[in-house]
Amino acid sequence: MISLLKLKAILTMSAVFALGAIIGASWGGIIVSRNAAYAQLSSLRSKPGMVEKFRTRLNLSPEQTQRLESVLDETQREFSQLHLAAKPQFEEIRQRMRLGIRQILNEEQKREYEVMIRERDEQRARRETDGRH
Repeated sequence: MISLLKLKAILTMSAVFALGAIIGASWGGIIVSRNAAYAQLSSLRSKPGMVEKFRTRLNLSPEQTQRLESVLDETQREFSQLHLAAKPQFEEIRQRMRLGIRQILNEEQKREYEVMIRERDEQRARRETDGRH
């Protein structure tokens, strides 16, 4: 028969495992969607190279090249607007996740977690300053 202490340990480990799986899955979805957006934005940031590739492979006329540049400029503006519009939602989700994580940590772990948060927030701020959102 399993003692009460062992049962509590098993339940705690199961809860931690389940929480880790949920957080991992959530972050996985966020990372995949953000990486797709970053890939699009990155290709648009190197617009001259992209335009040249289109121009040569598709044998674009000067007028088509000019129109392509307009399409790419507008798309980049739309991606930037979308990022700005969605930023508060990402922040709300991030804060809920952080609160949930804090609730399972002891005081020593919380102190280290706050250091981890500051490091992550600094990395995010540098990326945004560099224009990589």
